[in-house]
Amino acid sequence: MYIFLRRCFLITILTLSARAESLDSACELSPAMTELIHTPRRAPADWKERTGAVFLNQEWEKDRKIRWYVELQRDGGRWVQAGLAHRNEETIAWGLKQLQWGFQQMAEDGSFACDDAFHSATFLVETTAHSILLIEASPFAKTFQAQVAELKKPLLRCALWMASSFNFSAAEKQRIYTHRRFLIGCALMQTALIHDNKLLRQTAEYFIQDGTRLQRHDGAFLEKGGHDSSYHAVAMIYFQRILMVTPQDWQADSWKTSLDQGMRWMVGRVKENGDVEVKGNTRTGLGQEKGRTGQLKGVNLPEFATALLYYAHRTNDSKYEALARKVLGK
Repeated sequence: MYIFLRRCFLITILTLSARAESLDSACELSPAMTELIHTPRRAPADWKERTGAVFLNQEWEKDRKIRWYVELQRDGGRWVQAGLAHRNEETIAWGLKQLQWGFQQMAEDGSFACDDAFHSATFLVETTAHSILLIEASPFAKTFQAQVAELKKPLLRCALWMASSFNFSAAEKQRIYTHRRFLIGCALMQTALIHDNKLLRQTAEYFIQDGTRLQRHDGAFLEKGGHDSSYHAVAMIYFQRILMVTPQDWQADSWKTSLDQGMRWMVGRVKENGDVEVKGNTRTGLGQEKGRTGQLKGVNLPEFATALLYYAHRTNDSKYEALARKVLGK
């Protein structure tokens, strides 16, 4: 009887996961996302000879004294998405190699010895889990079965390290950045679905619910005590991915309400000419912060548009796609 019930439970989980993957894939690889966000990428001619390190991490390979961030490897996820959107196997393979390099730097306990290690690892886990779900729901599932299988074990190890009590204080220190609550929740929820892991699911639910608690009465997700147009869009991306991959009966009723309020605030930040309002921003557009490369942070228009395109697809409302095009000047 136990074996029968266990088998039924696993079949149910796999069915729910497959439905979630299909919704996520249909949205991520929609015609509008393919046209506006996932533009074609061609892998470097020597990509097979390269290690997979990108950006600052390439320099770190040559000089271990400089700073490196495993989060930079998340660009591999963008390569995977572009490859899937345009059906280019080499592009997908190059993206996976970048993700693999990231996990090759991981310690046995799932941690990384890079700067800002917890936050940096969160990006790698999220983009890897997202890439796995997209590939497994695609016509390329068999082609990349071995590479995906190779990523799953270190993905789980890192996600469990993130969810451990050891990292609770590190996660709570980031509470001033609401988008990170949804980033962590998204990373853990996707990994929970891939590995059928109850602990990760429960931890993900905590961070997601906490993110909704940090929403201002007008719908803005707070960053450093105030609003920020760019990071609000990032929160909306991860929050919507959560809703797309999480089975309906796992979702709290408040999640959709919170998301809809967030979208109303976000739409209100777009000016008549398509510019995104930066007045009152706490982090971007006014010279407040620099990114990992030292450049001043502005509003990330592709991310802002992505949040709008996700919402357009999920609600089947073309006005949000039209607004995304306006923001991008397309």
